[in-house]
Amino acid sequence: MKSRHLVVYDYGAGGAWAYVTARSADEIVSRFPELQIVFERPEWMSDEDEQGLDVLDVDAPTGLLSDLLARRSD
Repeated sequence: MKSRHLVVYDYGAGGAWAYVTARSADEIVSRFPELQIVFERPEWMSDEDEQGLDVLDVDAPTGLLSDLLARRSD
């Protein structure tokens, strides 16, 4: 069964945040090592910010996940 994990892609001058559904946090890190798992919502992130995050599926990469895969092939 999959659960939702908060992740960030730190690109130096900021970060791209999203939720990724996966069977485990380890599955996300093994498939997308560029991502960091965040276990607690940062204090600066409001409820509104959190609700606006993309929810992505590790098995059907879109959005941030597909961007990361495209970067690898460049």
